[in-house]
Amino acid sequence: MPEAGNDPMVFPRAGRQRGPSARSTTWWGKAWVRSFEETVVEPNDLITARALSRSGRLGAVMIISGMASAVVDPGTSTAMIAQVRVRRLEEPQWQRFAAELAREAGHLAALETGDLPVDLVEHLDESGVEVMPGPGDFDSACECDAWIQPCVHVLALLYQLAWSIDRDPYALLLLRGRTRDQVQDPGAALPVEADDAAARAATILALAEDAPGGHGLADTAVAAYDDEVSRLL
Repeated sequence: MPEAGNDPMVFPRAGRQRGPSARSTTWWGKAWVRSFEETVVEPNDLITARALSRSGRLGAVMIISGMASAVVDPGTSTAMIAQVRVRRLEEPQWQRFAAELAREAGHLAALETGDLPVDLVEHLDESGVEVMPGPGDFDSACECDAWIQPCVHVLALLYQLAWSIDRDPYALLLLRGRTRDQVQDPGAALPVEADDAAARAATILALAEDAPGGHGLADTAVAAYDDEVSRLL
């Protein structure tokens, strides 16, 4: 399970994975995998990325609103940050989400037990709110020299995100723009104090084990969080 807190959510570094534990097991985790696999130009990249995701070479997976990141090969001279951005749902869509969530008391109870009700997602889809992102909802970046994105490092992160989403569907909802508290209480989506935001931005980087600093996406991680704070203020 992730470390305590609503934003960021931090899933500890996974060791080497083999067998069924290396595959997504829930319907929503499998749907997540299908959504990004459709963006891949070179099919062999998927094979390489799956192997990398199972290798134990990725550090902790960190998720904030609309973005996730992990360090590949932390603590080495070749450490690099891989990041993925997911399009956040708009406020009217979250309002419809809240209305549908409240329509049946069992929906919120299911989320609290780690289940994402399929009928909740289907009803939202019918109303134009796509909880599960589509291929066009992803953007990514990596400090490697790959000429096209998503690279194998980002794909490995996406596979590990499927495991995170399996364990806690609130991780999916945070990638779509809302924390656990905000989902449970839509009135909790209030402005963030600047001092708190700066502290949390620093926490995000501190949690990236041995993250390369002072260049590239290490700076971008803070900038992305600043963007999120500016959007809320």
